[in-house]
Amino acid sequence: MPESLSNRDFQNLKSALDEAAIVAITDSRGIITYVNKKFCAISKYSAEELIGKTHKVINSGHHPKEFFAQMWNTIKAGKVWDGEIKNRAKDGNYYWVSTTIVPFLGATGVPESFVAVRYEITDRVLAEEKLKVQQDQLKVHMKKLEISNRELQDFASVAAHDLQEPLRKIQSFSDRLQTNAKELLTTDMHDYLNRIQNSASRMQTLINDLLTYSRVTTKAQPFAPVDLQTIIEQVMSDLEVRLEKTHGKIVVNDLPTVDADPTQMRQLFQNLLSNALKFHKPNVAPVVEIKTLKNDGLSVDIEVSDNGIGFDEKYLDRIFTIFQRLHGRFEYEGTGIGLAVCRKIVDRHGGDITAHSTPDIGSKFIVTLPIKQKQEPK
Repeated sequence: MPESLSNRDFQNLKSALDEAAIVAITDSRGIITYVNKKFCAISKYSAEELIGKTHKVINSGHHPKEFFAQMWNTIKAGKVWDGEIKNRAKDGNYYWVSTTIVPFLGATGVPESFVAVRYEITDRVLAEEKLKVQQDQLKVHMKKLEISNRELQDFASVAAHDLQEPLRKIQSFSDRLQTNAKELLTTDMHDYLNRIQNSASRMQTLINDLLTYSRVTTKAQPFAPVDLQTIIEQVMSDLEVRLEKTHGKIVVNDLPTVDADPTQMRQLFQNLLSNALKFHKPNVAPVVEIKTLKNDGLSVDIEVSDNGIGFDEKYLDRIFTIFQRLHGRFEYEGTGIGLAVCRKIVDRHGGDITAHSTPDIGSKFIVTLPIKQKQEPK
């Protein structure tokens, strides 16, 4: 748009804008000399009420004096001004308009009049204001949630540590009782002691898993380049006994190097591979495959698939929730924390984890990880 227009273009421009926009014309003093029907409709004033007045009649006082001073200085210098203005209608309601003011120069080159072309943007501005309020509320909520999570993690860690000592005593004294009073105990008493020891063992496992979950954040290591191929080889070495016991097989394709916490990457894939070997079909050797589905240089999708018992995908969200199990503890060992730990690790790395599964066919877990970490995700 040119910085100024001559009077010969005035009528043509006015006619073109009248049907499309909210238009007002003022003289060099800022006195309104013309308003179109759209201006009257949005301001709720009649043309008679506006002509001869200045724009102060609709200015709400929402903007500081400096705002209008800068606008006036610009157009008085013969330049076009663009901005957004909040006005007040005659009924007291407010509306926002995106405004362009074009000066019309006289023979001396000094502006003799100004055409203000407006487009209503009230809905957009109100939506933005509502969004800002929601974002501010979300920030407050997230801050409270962050504090709550930190307190929960601290509680879990302290509680787990505090439970260790009495649990060790239960295990120790029950062992002594079973050994030293073996001849004095009846069959029922031996059964009671076995149940105590089994419960204590399950409690020990639960405490250890709870500590593992809380330490994803509290005991985190800095990110560094991690060769996932090497990580999988280490995990396979750890699972050697289970592989032999189940006659299982793990097939690994080329995996990339990513910025990550090496200990947590090992924990992530150990949990996924352990699950794949654990939930295998009876009399069927488990086969697990790990491969890269996508690597676009920014992130990588890694799939861990198996031929196990699978699960109904309606339970997809549930399997990543702490203490949630799809099977009874007598069917399969575990506390229901493993996949929750996986999700927490992946979240810390700014990634994602999901799964696809069909009962009796098998499961596929897809882990998405950034290749490079710019900074620690908050």
